[in-house]
Amino acid sequence: MFPIVINVLIFVCAVLSIVGDRTNNRIGHYIFKPFTMLLIIGAALSNGLPETLFTQCLLVGLLLSFCGDVFLMLPKDRFVAGLASFLLAHIAYLVAFFQLYQFNFSWGWVAILAVIAVTFYRLLSPVLGELKMPVMVYIGAIVAMLWMAGELYFAQASNLHLLLMVGAIIFAVSDSALAWNKFKQPFKSAQWVILLTYFAAQSLFGQALFMS
Repeated sequence: MFPIVINVLIFVCAVLSIVGDRTNNRIGHYIFKPFTMLLIIGAALSNGLPETLFTQCLLVGLLLSFCGDVFLMLPKDRFVAGLASFLLAHIAYLVAFFQLYQFNFSWGWVAILAVIAVTFYRLLSPVLGELKMPVMVYIGAIVAMLWMAGELYFAQASNLHLLLMVGAIIFAVSDSALAWNKFKQPFKSAQWVILLTYFAAQSLFGQALFMS
């Protein structure tokens, strides 16, 4: 796990990125949102460069997420570019998890994820317009990542697998909140929910890299 001081710094920077996201002045957001991810990536690499495919894919996922952050915070709308970056990040995480997969299959877990994903997509689809297919693909990638992370933990309840499963679940919560706020119904304190869960998830993946 990261040292306590690093976790505190990540949390403080995440809060500053949210507080700094004001309509008339977003400078704090522009500074602290990417800096928080750079802090997570730097802490994850403090034990050395990744040597296994698992750790290399985790690093790729973190870097792609950083790119997605930059796209989403630009003044001009770069939502599709951000969506593509995070889609590739989810695929990178999925490939990373697959390196540890023991080919177990939990039907109950699959059924739960399928019901939630289909229900959420049906609620969003009427307002997605031309983004219906990209969002469907993106949800599929999230579900695949969630499924794989869960299977790892169900097969072996280690600290590493717990980090990956909780990180995947929290990441899905963040993405769901972002999609709901953007497409369906903006809600109060959306940025707090979206970014705190997002940085928590990325921090858990970074700590998994740090531990490996």
